[in-house]
Amino acid sequence: MKNFYIFFFMFFAFVLNAQRYVTPQYPVKVTQGITYGTNISILTGAPAPLELKMNVIEPIDNQADRPLVLIAHTGSFLPPLYNGQVTGGLTDSTVVALAGALASRGYVVAPYTYRMGWLPTSPDVNVRTGTLLQAAYRGIQDTRACIRYFKKSVAESGNPYGIDPSRIAVLGVGTGGYLSFGAGSLNDFGEVLLDKFINSQTLTPFIDSNLLGDIWGLKQTPLCMPNHPGYSSNFQFAFNLGGALGDSSWLDGEAIEPAYSGVHCVNDFFAPYYEGAVIVPTTREFVVNVVGTRKAVEIANGNGSNNKLNTLQFDPLASLINAQKSTPITLPLNPSQRIQLGTDNFYGFNLPPVQGSPWDWWDLNTLKFVVSAVNQQRGTNFNADTLHRNGLASNPDMSAEKGRRYVDSCLALFLPRACAALNLGCGTNVKNLKPEEVGLDVSPNPAQSEMIIKSNPDKLISTVLIYDLQGRLVKGLTDLKSNTVTIQKGSLQAGVYIAQVYFGKLERSSQQIMFRD
Repeated sequence: MKNFYIFFFMFFAFVLNAQRYVTPQYPVKVTQGITYGTNISILTGAPAPLELKMNVIEPIDNQADRPLVLIAHTGSFLPPLYNGQVTGGLTDSTVVALAGALASRGYVVAPYTYRMGWLPTSPDVNVRTGTLLQAAYRGIQDTRACIRYFKKSVAESGNPYGIDPSRIAVLGVGTGGYLSFGAGSLNDFGEVLLDKFINSQTLTPFIDSNLLGDIWGLKQTPLCMPNHPGYSSNFQFAFNLGGALGDSSWLDGEAIEPAYSGVHCVNDFFAPYYEGAVIVPTTREFVVNVVGTRKAVEIANGNGSNNKLNTLQFDPLASLINAQKSTPITLPLNPSQRIQLGTDNFYGFNLPPVQGSPWDWWDLNTLKFVVSAVNQQRGTNFNADTLHRNGLASNPDMSAEKGRRYVDSCLALFLPRACAALNLGCGTNVKNLKPEEVGLDVSPNPAQSEMIIKSNPDKLISTVLIYDLQGRLVKGLTDLKSNTVTIQKGSLQAGVYIAQVYFGKLERSSQQIMFRD
């Protein structure tokens, strides 16, 4: 048994080496059009069920306990072209580039769609504010449903995507940044009942949970269908490229909140760098005041959510971040705000107004082909040249070379912090404890249908991961807080497995288990 444990922990030391998650080294495979849930959409008017889709990009690496990154695309909560923009879907160049870069480093990556639809052109500010808040609320529900889909796939379906359900990040691009930060921080329904989220005419909340469902999307209502109940929506790392957060009060440092990091452009016109107004991209009308990435990360640094990021073993942007922390700026779009350009775990792009998404790029000839096909199929009259000019208004020197350069800069911030937040071996190491040190007991063992794992009263079990003898993760339960956990055989074949039991994030113990027919 002693030799087995030596081999087992040597195996994990090899799998979790830092280089794996830093340097591109694997070919990837792409699976498109996977349905992760179904929910009620209002995009076409009358509410109707909509299948929620994602693509999954995996490294070809023979591993089965890989960290997962969900990517929420941009788009102003409207479909591409209809939003007056070139971008807004799973095929955006930025999304494809980020997914490929992360998968080649050992991550499983899932760019996902979410429900869209709001009324940005309404002359009534209450309608604009209310419908945008409702769109973001639905998107947060869908993000959480996608997280639960993957956790359920590990617990019930033999882990078909080869992920570790205790190591999940959500990366938001532009509008998607409202979802990554929102899904991490909106943990109390009262946080959407603030004064700015109340209709100034009717004095009623814009968010009605009896209509839209609860913040997790688990309450059956006219506009909400529960997806994958029984599984946690928690994740460990939220990262933004632009985007914003509904309100600073959402960030309260609760234990279930992830670590937060991101980038933002100082002169982004549509979402504030620090705090201020959301502006409709097409009409440039006011919608609601929110908190930008720069301030959100500053709050997370201060309330303890980012403590796990304090042990970085590498950080290519360290000197640049330190320089930004001592550089005062006045925001041209809000002259009353004088702040430091930077803060820890954040990087600001100080570009001329009104650049807000230098990581985006597209090809005009491809755009013309897509627009022509859409117009022919749907009877629309989109103009590719107009859409192209709209995109250049906030990205005037757009090019593939520029976009990739900014994606690389974003990855330079993301990669070391993901290593620390997801505990991938680049930060604090997990302490391996002997079973007798934590009172680890498994019975019956072997078991026919279920077994119970117990630990000492002072060692609450947080996560249980079940591996086969080839090192593949085949079942996982996360977000536990108990000394007694029941493991169902479910779809597992009869045989010998390894149960890896975590006590918090920094301690674990392991036990050989067996299921029989």
